[in-house]
Amino acid sequence: MQLLLMSVGLLTLGYLVFTLIELKIGFNNITNLADQPEVSAAELPKISIILSALDEEKMIAQAVTSLLNLNYPELEVITINDRSTDNTASILESLKQQHPNLQVHHITQLPDGWLGKNHALHFAAARAQGEWLLFTDADVLMKPDTLLKTISYALEHKLDHLTIYEYHQRKQFWLRISLLGNYIAYVMALKPWRIRHSWSKKSLGHGSFNLVKKTAYENCGGHQAIALECLDDLRLGQLIKRNGFKQDTANGQDFIEREWYASLKDMIAGMQKNCFAFFNYQLFTTLGICFLTVVFYIWPLLAAFIYTGTLCYINLINVALTGTISVYVAEQFRLKRWHAVFYPIAIGILIYTMLNSVIATYRNKGVIWRGTLYPLKLLRKGAG
Repeated sequence: MQLLLMSVGLLTLGYLVFTLIELKIGFNNITNLADQPEVSAAELPKISIILSALDEEKMIAQAVTSLLNLNYPELEVITINDRSTDNTASILESLKQQHPNLQVHHITQLPDGWLGKNHALHFAAARAQGEWLLFTDADVLMKPDTLLKTISYALEHKLDHLTIYEYHQRKQFWLRISLLGNYIAYVMALKPWRIRHSWSKKSLGHGSFNLVKKTAYENCGGHQAIALECLDDLRLGQLIKRNGFKQDTANGQDFIEREWYASLKDMIAGMQKNCFAFFNYQLFTTLGICFLTVVFYIWPLLAAFIYTGTLCYINLINVALTGTISVYVAEQFRLKRWHAVFYPIAIGILIYTMLNSVIATYRNKGVIWRGTLYPLKLLRKGAG
């Protein structure tokens, strides 16, 4: 047993050292959009901004107004009221009266074979006139020069798809700790710095900001190709990368922000549809990842207390490495460094959230999203 635990400790040590080195090199290669020079107005293509809203009366006016106030000459904004039962429709219609470049469409029924948001985005994209399409969410706030910065980066690097990550408003302490766990999982699983390389299978898409050439979007099959995907943003990025188009990401925390979740409770509930979907609803894969997460991030802390001698020292080094990784990730996503002290709790919440997603999906025999139940058998059939 000692030999086995020693081997696990040494493998963990090697993994963590490699991870820390890759993190530092990787994030150093991600551009902060604040440093991006803007191209001349003559080079700017027309862009269509697309968003879908279902019962978003709390934020829809502020979000859409931030889009309409973007400092960009060739711009149309297409909003879809997707079966809302609150005041979303009336708010959008009121905004439409004030802004001629705002389109408002209303969907009252969901066709078979579609998830609601995916269908709404597909519906809007078919009506878009822009050379580029920007898919965003109904609670995202953008600074006026966001589009100038992002399209300048996309044109300079000859991209077909640019996705940027946002700043999250986080008012509650335990929500911040939970987000730390999600940020660690995000960089470990998706490795965003790799997506620009053709040799890497890594791909990415953020619901807050997916900017894609319309020709690339159409050649990939658009949202029709991912009609039954819960993770529409990630799967759109995956679709674009698989079809050989050039993709990249940038740090957009100075330009876009949102309150992703208001509390830890909301986050756990909201992630019910996402976690199991990320692993294509494969039970043993999901459980295996949970187990490895415990081995790499929780077990070293326990082993350092349980054992003595060499085994203790190896695991103490591993604890120091996981702590260092957590500090670095916290810094990248603008959390306080001391939040990293709570990384074991953050990882524990993450594992609980993943398992809760599995249990909820089996209990409901599918995923409940925006008030609609999508059967598990159907989702597995459409999973990429």
